[in-house]
Amino acid sequence: MFSKLDGFNNLECLTFDMPFKIKKNSLFFMSREIKTVISFKIEKKFEEWVEIFDSKEADLRHSEFDIKPLFRGFSKVAPKKVFCINQAPEGNIQKFVQVNSELIKSQKVYFSSMEELSWI
Repeated sequence: MFSKLDGFNNLECLTFDMPFKIKKNSLFFMSREIKTVISFKIEKKFEEWVEIFDSKEADLRHSEFDIKPLFRGFSKVAPKKVFCINQAPEGNIQKFVQVNSELIKSQKVYFSSMEELSWI
């Protein structure tokens, strides 16, 4: 399933749509949330790219689309292959990329290498 994402062969994301007990007499509900794994190649070093990704401006752009970055990293075997795990409403990642495509291109992200997988 993750054959194209280095290091993700054993990734599991589990959410439940059912009540479960944490403590005696405490009942909680977990709702379904979309988790999106995106991989792409970059021209810059990861350290340079992540400075921009982690900036306050990027946080603001993500929040405009209700995108919550959960994790970002790079492949050990291909350091210019980046992956991001985000939580966002369905379709918001695509909208974000469309609206910010010129900015993303200016950061030397190769759109042709971009892959997306969504998990519930």
